[in-house]
Amino acid sequence: MTKLKVDLVIFAAHVIPVLPRDVVLHDAAIVVNKARVVALLPRVEAQERFIGAEEQHLGRHIVMPGLINLHTHAPMTLFRGLGDDKMLHDWLAEDIWPTEKNGTTCFNNMYFFPNEICGVLESTGMRGAPNLEKFAPGRHDLITVTMAPHSPYTVGEHTLLKVDALVRKYNARIHIHLHETEAECNDSEQLNRASMCCHKSDQKLRPLANFKRLGLLSDRLICAHMTQLTDEEIDDVARAGAHVVHCPSSNLKLASGIARVTEMLRRGVNVTLGTDGAASNNSLDILGEMKLAAMLAKAESHDCTSVSAAEALQMATLNGARALGLEHEIGSIE
Repeated sequence: MTKLKVDLVIFAAHVIPVLPRDVVLHDAAIVVNKARVVALLPRVEAQERFIGAEEQHLGRHIVMPGLINLHTHAPMTLFRGLGDDKMLHDWLAEDIWPTEKNGTTCFNNMYFFPNEICGVLESTGMRGAPNLEKFAPGRHDLITVTMAPHSPYTVGEHTLLKVDALVRKYNARIHIHLHETEAECNDSEQLNRASMCCHKSDQKLRPLANFKRLGLLSDRLICAHMTQLTDEEIDDVARAGAHVVHCPSSNLKLASGIARVTEMLRRGVNVTLGTDGAASNNSLDILGEMKLAAMLAKAESHDCTSVSAAEALQMATLNGARALGLEHEIGSIE
């Protein structure tokens, strides 16, 4: 049999493909050609069928998809440890926003100067998401656009609708903080203008209900935190195909609340994982978030089977890819 020449063959002691769930392949090989996985098969079969221009032998390793941090503020690494032991809105008002106003450089897509962070991403080969026209879906191999208005209490309805129009035009995603705290939901529903947590709307509605009214609740929406959801709201999110980013460390540090992850997953919501910024976490460790998410779900639901290790891994890989519309590119080994 003539062997097919390919760019790379990775021989590994163990491979976790993510799908099917709970599957671990032993003594396997991953075949890569033209930057794409073209085969996942037993080592012996790979040696019979392929010859790699490069071969890697990982006899003591586990190979799995790269982890996806779906909600973070990378420049906030500079703020690690700043303003500890404060509630979210005090932390924002007293420590984070004044620092930004004084000129701290922020390169994350939810911050300023997106073109600069694109330059960094291009030089390092990482994935990211800033300039619409240059980096719209399909226009760059690694960089894909998302639009990131901060929250309903900092961005008004008119601007949100303009963002949504751009997202529709470029087939992109909206990434926003939503239902992060009880105060945000209650003050918006009561239209408590005296509160900085109140959404910028004239509607006495919880923010998610207002998003639904505006037509913003869709599979284009990526909602960070979502610690305050009723059963009806969870169903609305599931029906719309919107995505939730669970940030357990940040939610605990800022006393924002505990997301009902078990119920979200049970009702069909695509739940992903994020660290949030290092300032509200002190780490950018997605593996740590996986562990905490699994343990917290068990405590919140009083169900020791909730969020298994396999589910936590899928939240940190394939679910994140699905939220970005990149599940055919990243998130699993197939």
